[in-house]
Formats: sequence, structure tokens, C-alpha cells
Amino acid sequence: MLKRIVSAAVGVVVGVTMLIVDNFYAYLGLLSLFSAIGVWELIHAIKCDKHKFLCWFSVVFGAAVPSLLVLPELKTFRFAAFLIEIMVLMCIMLFGHKTITFVDIASCGAATFVIPTAMSCIISTRYMYEDYLPGVFLIVYLLFCAWLGDSGAFFVGTFLGKHKLCPEISPKKTVEGMIGGIFTVGIAVTIQCLVYNLLLPSTIKMNYAVIIPVGMVASVLGVLGDLSASVIKRQYNIKDFGNIMPGHGGILDRFDSVLFVAPFIYVVFRFLSPAM
Repeated sequence: MLKRIVSAAVGVVVGVTMLIVDNFYAYLGLLSLFSAIGVWELIHAIKCDKHKFLCWFSVVFGAAVPSLLVLPELKTFRFAAFLIEIMVLMCIMLFGHKTITFVDIASCGAATFVIPTAMSCIISTRYMYEDYLPGVFLIVYLLFCAWLGDSGAFFVGTFLGKHKLCPEISPKKTVEGMIGGIFTVGIAVTIQCLVYNLLLPSTIKMNYAVIIPVGMVASVLGVLGDLSASVIKRQYNIKDFGNIMPGHGGILDRFDSVLFVAPFIYVVFRFLSPAM
């Protein structure tokens, strides 16, 4: 428990520091690092790391994907870069056909796309508004939706949980816990919205009718992200994806729910309904 608390405290300090500094390239560097680590963790979990060149190519390309997606000057190279990735992966399979299967190639290709793309959505969400306050509000909101739902589900499930949600995938998750997590997020983002609208000097106000229901839906997607990661861990008989965060596991163990929530939040506020 002490390790878990210390790791969480370090994570909070890093996160708050990043929000205070609020530098585009700092965000990009950190999330590129997280993307690379996440890709490596998944490749290691599914036993593809024995193919060294395939492993390192995937990790390096995974680290580059956030830059490809969020840097305007690289916009014209995105399509070509992903085509080159596919060609390189096919060549790796061709030259290593005795030990490398198409499943290995497809798995690594998926890892280098899914994880970094979701991480990139965090940066894109921050810079949806050029102003500091609404941009940072959305990052905190996104993380609240992903992580507070999990915390709320844990505590409610511990004391009130009776009906198993997915016993074959995650035996400790309960229906009551998931409902508790949804309402925890609803309450948390309501308070966040109140503080932002009433106390912070921003000309852009957040709409409660958008913020609250979207947050509660996002918390459900966070559960789906967590369960998806649990399926992979069960299929490959591992407890955690890594140990970079003592007590929490690896980057994917901490960001599994974020991988589902971040794209959803970005799409909603970018294309469907502005929060003003």
C-alpha cells in the first residue's frame, strides 16, 4: 500500500507540474515516452519481444506517432509514414518468416497505432482551446473521467458490491461498483465545472448539460478500457503489464481506461458539441 501511495503521489506531482508548465513540447515529449513504454509493455506481454528488430522498430515508431499526429508541419507526411510502417512490417515478416508470424506483425502494428493515437488525443484535447484555462480544464476533466470512475468503483464495490460484472475477466468488479464509479465521476465533474465557471477568470464557460452526461458516459468507456486490458492479461497469464510504477504496474495498467476515454472526449468536444 505504501508503494502505491508513493507512486500515486509522484504521479500527481509530475501531472500538476506538467499542467503548470503547460508547454506543448513538454506534453508531446512525455506522451511520446508513455507511448513508447506502452507499446513495449504490450509487445512484451504478448510475447513478441523475442523478435528484437520487430520490437525496437515498433517502439521507435510508436514514440514517433504522437509527433506525426499533432505537429502541423508533419501533416503531409502522416499517410506516407503509416504506409512505410506497413511496408517495413511486411519486410520484417518476409525476412523472418521462420519465426515471425502474421499475428506477430498485426499485433505490433495495432500496438503502434492504438496506444500512441489515444495518447495523442490528450494533447489535441488540451489545444482544442488556445486559452490556458479551458484547455487545462479539459485535460483534468478527461483524467477525472478515466481515473475517478475507477476509484469510485473500487470503494463502492468494496462495501456494497454483490453482483459480479464480468467474473471471468475481472472477478473483483461489480455492477454496484461500476454504478458507483459513474456517479463518482458525475459528482466530481460537477464540482470541477462549478469551480471553473464561478471562480476562474475565463471568458469561455463550460456547459453543465454537456460536461456532466459526457463525463458519466466516458466513465463507462473507462471500464471497457480496463476490462479490455484485463482480457489481454488473462489470455497471456500476466498480472501487470510492467512495474514502472510500483504498486500500480506499468503505463498500460495505469492508462488502460485513458486509452478509451481520451479519444471519446476529443471527438465529442471537437466535432459534436462545444462546451460553451
